[in-house]
Amino acid sequence: MIVQRTFLIAFFIHVHCSHGFTKDDEICYYPRANIHLECDFAESRQRLVCFNGFKDEWRARVKDVQVLIFCVWPKATFDPQEILRGFTYLRKLMIANSNLTRLSTAFPSEMQFLEKINVTDTKLRLLPNDAFSNLRTLSCLDLRNNALEEISITVFDVPTLKDIYLAGNPLRCTEDVAWILDSSEGSAASKVVDKDKLLCATPHDGRPLVPIVEIIVTLKEECKETVCDCELIYVVARAGKLTQRQLIAFTSVNCSHRDLTEMPEILPADTTTLHLSGNKIKDLTPLATNPAYKSVLDLYIDDNLVESIARLEGSDWLDRFRLLNLRGNKLTDLPTYALENALLYNSNAANLYLGNNSWTCDCHFTPGFQDLLIRHPNIIKDINDIRCAFTSDNDNSNKQIRDLTRTEICISPDEDSWLHPLDILNIILASLIFLVLGKLLYDYWSFKKTGKLPWIVAKIP
Repeated sequence: MIVQRTFLIAFFIHVHCSHGFTKDDEICYYPRANIHLECDFAESRQRLVCFNGFKDEWRARVKDVQVLIFCVWPKATFDPQEILRGFTYLRKLMIANSNLTRLSTAFPSEMQFLEKINVTDTKLRLLPNDAFSNLRTLSCLDLRNNALEEISITVFDVPTLKDIYLAGNPLRCTEDVAWILDSSEGSAASKVVDKDKLLCATPHDGRPLVPIVEIIVTLKEECKETVCDCELIYVVARAGKLTQRQLIAFTSVNCSHRDLTEMPEILPADTTTLHLSGNKIKDLTPLATNPAYKSVLDLYIDDNLVESIARLEGSDWLDRFRLLNLRGNKLTDLPTYALENALLYNSNAANLYLGNNSWTCDCHFTPGFQDLLIRHPNIIKDINDIRCAFTSDNDNSNKQIRDLTRTEICISPDEDSWLHPLDILNIILASLIFLVLGKLLYDYWSFKKTGKLPWIVAKIP
């Protein structure tokens, strides 16, 4: 009898992992009339199907079971050590359409013929790292359509394992899943059959897992060449297949408070947001000259030592930036016409911060700067903090530039008397004009009355 049973198991051991639903799989979703609410044993197929749990009264038949199916498992946990005790000759286990969330123990070592495990359409979130380490004949592991967010590579450390299915799980696309990129023969990644169907969960919800992880791993390596922290913010797909080359990555690089005196020479590819706050940077020239900054759209360089942005005049960067934060620097003026042109024709421009700088308030710079502030209130976000430099001998000290009048800007306090030299000159000229006109009228009247020419006309030869 033992020899016969061993022969049957050896015969069945060569079944291959199914790519879709088999008749066994369909039972949990479309139960036939002969399937009871508890357990039903088909002796001809040596298959036991149980709905809503498993009772000890069936343990007398466990050695006759080669296919075990649990449908609608009623508990949140499944303890293989306890529930599968005695299923010595089991070759296939299926748990489907259930609220199961956790496997609490590893599979027992006595299951030396178990070839296929199918846990699908459950709420499974947690697996012990050694869940399958005791199984010596496991060749197929189907974990599709569960709630797995993270899967340690040690879970798949089973020498006989050939096919792994993981699609339909909300996997977190982080560096912890980098093992999926190992394509070497015999690696866990090489056994994942549906690798191209794996999708990321939040924050890259719905994006293909493999290319996203490739981007994350590449970003980490590139970030090592800087003193900054790097993070993949989001990914946009181009038209076509969702491979790494068809994805547009948006990366944030944080170099704030690093005591930098210059902007970094090297940035990871696809850096779109760069934080340089709280450093000692004076020069913005790399924005116009360094190709590493070609993808940077948002620049936070507040609380630095920037004294001028004149080097950005006419640069491509100024024509395509999205955010520029220059708060708390050493700016006193800027090329107003160049910035005005950029804000008019740059469709990306959305946020500009210029507050907390020591702005010059004179008749040469301020009127044009004030017009710029008034024309772009939707882009210049901190307009209330854009004030004249604080000085003790200036009436405009620390006043909001937007609200200054032309008189306040262009007339200095020492010119504020009621009479100025130009006014005196104007009065003299006006008086002379009236005197000449008066003399002309008198001479005309005298000529009409007496017929005598004016004295000066009579003396002219």
